[in-house]
This record gives sequence, structure tokens and C-alpha cells, in this order.
Amino acid sequence: MEDILNPDSCVLVAQVRRAEASHRMDSGTQLLRSRHFQGPSSVVYLGEVAQALLAHLAHPETPSFSEPPGYNEQRWTLETQSSELNVELQSRPYWGFGLFNSGYLNILTLTGPLAVRARLVLDIHSSLGQPPWEMAHSGSAERFLRRHHPSMTLKENERLWKSLRDVARADLNEVIERMVLRGEAILASVEENEGAKGWIEAFNEDTHMAKQALSEDNAPGVERALARMEATLIHLDPRAERAFVHAPEQRFATEEGTSILHDGPVKPANQEAAALLEEEDIPFVDLSSGAGEEE
Repeated sequence: MEDILNPDSCVLVAQVRRAEASHRMDSGTQLLRSRHFQGPSSVVYLGEVAQALLAHLAHPETPSFSEPPGYNEQRWTLETQSSELNVELQSRPYWGFGLFNSGYLNILTLTGPLAVRARLVLDIHSSLGQPPWEMAHSGSAERFLRRHHPSMTLKENERLWKSLRDVARADLNEVIERMVLRGEAILASVEENEGAKGWIEAFNEDTHMAKQALSEDNAPGVERALARMEATLIHLDPRAERAFVHAPEQRFATEEGTSILHDGPVKPANQEAAALLEEEDIPFVDLSSGAGEEE
């Protein structure tokens, strides 16, 4: 069993619990298509693990089948690449002659940087209703691994899933702590300014939200909170040449309903923060003219 600190790759085994005919394989190209594909194709049963994996890849290439499904529509191997990460995903029956969804498992081979692999594992784990390493038929799963992956056991598989998940948690926690440390000096420099009060409260609230999202393994929630924290610090940073002479005249509401005051548009320091703010479709309300009242 490879160590999780292996800088190149890892192999994980996941229990499949639900699968349906949600996709098709293009017969001409062996590429994965949606079930609405109109060309010559065959049905593919992906399962919830495969769908979660593909959903959390950033800009993946269209998955292709190196082993296409045949009479058994739930036995296949597909491959794809997402930036630095290469993914091979196998679906194999291991119990009950493959007559039931719970008799299948997925074998994930991830090749790429440890941080990228760990984040994908965290996202997959948080998307599923049950830990993927918990097998519905553990005895049969152990026998399957002894035959096909003799260096792996269910216990080692569980340890690897959890260890990669913990790596991703630690990475996100480090980002939060860096943002908090960055904010301490900026908040201290403006805390006497009455116009900055709402911003300081918003930063502290978003810090709490980021930590809460991390405790729930909600990585996208952590990133949204971090983007709002960064936008707040950009506004408050004295080097941005913004003065708080008057009380803020506008506010925007976060998805959690917290009001964040500001006196002008926020320009995030990086494209990621800008994209996250744009995605939230933040409504602006002008309070100076009695917004919210009927004219």
C-alpha cells in the first residue's frame, strides 16, 4: 500500500450504493456522453461515486472509456485528465454476481500533486451520504482485494481515504489562518474609524463562517467565505487609498443574510475572488435614499 505522501499517485477503493442509466458511451469515439446523446451509443451505469468525482474535477477533459461497457453496463474503465491530475476509474462487481448495485465497487487511481488529490478526496467524501470506504459486503470486498490488489486491505484503504481528507482539511485551515493573520493588522489600523465598523464585523463573521464550513467539510463554502474576507481586507487596507470620512452608503447581503457595509464597489485582488463574488449575484441596495420603502 502506497504512503499518502507519495508525490505521484494513490489508489482508492469506494463502495457503490446507487447507480442508474444516467449516461451513455459514444460508440464512435468511446467518450462519455449524457443520456440525451442522440448518436450511436450504449448505456452506462456510472454510480454516485463516479458522478461525484467527475462533478468535482476542475475543467476535465471529456472522459473516455479504455474498457467500454458491454453486456454488463456497470463494468467499465474510464479515464480523464483535469489540469495536473490524471484519473482512472474502474467499476467492478465483487459480490452477488453483479446483480445488485451494492455488489459493485469503484477503484480510483489518482496521479498528480498530493494537494490536488487530497482536495478531490475531500470533495467526494463530503458529497456522499456515507463514507466511501465502508463496504456493503466487507468479507467479499476483502477477498476481491486479495485477488486483484494483494498489497491493499480494507483497513489500509480506509486509512488512505481519511489521511487524504485530513491533508485537504489542513490545507484549507492553513489558508484561513493566513487570511486571519493578514486581517489582524489591517483591522487594527482602522478599528477607530466609525465607517469601518460594519466591515470589521463582516470580516469576523466570515471568519466564523469559513471555520464552520471547514468543520462540515464544505470546501466551496470555505472558499466563498475566504473570497468575502479578501474583498473586505482590500477595502479596508490603507494602501488602497480609501478614506472612511462618511458612514457607508451601501450594503450587500451574503448568502447567509449577514449585512456587509461598504461605500463603493469591491475589486478582489485575484480572479478567483472576483469569480466567486460574481457567482453569488450580490444585490446592492442604496440606503441613502430610503431603499426598501415604496416610492
